[in-house]
Amino acid sequence: MTFIVAIQLNDSIIVTADNKKVVLKETGEIEFSTKRIPKIYTWNKGIITGTGESYVISRSIGLFKELPHPRIDELPQCLDISRKTRELEIGTDYYQVENTKLLCSSYNEQGAQLYTIQRFDSSQPYELTAINPMGIIVWLFHPSIETISVELQNLYAELKDCSAFFDLTDWVNYYINRLALIYQKQSQQDPFMSQSFDFFFQTKIECITGHIPNTHTGPLKFQETSIDFDSI
Repeated sequence: MTFIVAIQLNDSIIVTADNKKVVLKETGEIEFSTKRIPKIYTWNKGIITGTGESYVISRSIGLFKELPHPRIDELPQCLDISRKTRELEIGTDYYQVENTKLLCSSYNEQGAQLYTIQRFDSSQPYELTAINPMGIIVWLFHPSIETISVELQNLYAELKDCSAFFDLTDWVNYYINRLALIYQKQSQQDPFMSQSFDFFFQTKIECITGHIPNTHTGPLKFQETSIDFDSI
């Protein structure tokens, strides 16, 4: 049960995910973990995250990373194998397992690109779909976003490419403060997510990662920490 906000710009991408782990037991009982967990995983060309059953997500990423030369178009098959394996373990008709989906990124000469991997019917294969430029994706368990509708509308209206900023630090600070407010407000309505979140900013040549506890009372000021893709 993950709250994800992802942004596809013309030259870059931004992905954020909350840190709360919630387990739905076979009895239907809900178990909340007190530990903060990361939900954004890196590979050598970007990130992978997802919503649904954590075992299915982590196993599909593990399969993908074990490939000799992983390509983004091989990830749907890894998700399919992981889901089928999980269904052999616990049975079918578990909503979280059946509806697990992934969000991933890669980079090329033009910039960074986001993709979704999901299916809209249990009889269909998983589809790898590129997100259109200047678009926002919100994945959540709680069905209502009324609390953050204004903030999401403002975020969409104020989207700016990385190239529009003086440097990467200004780019990150511009978005982090807007996203922090969204996580703060939605977490007050949704018990299945945390107000804290991890973030990943990616261009065609580098990426910036970090964690926001989201307990601040004033504007956030992020100090730049970037890594190149050879190190992830």
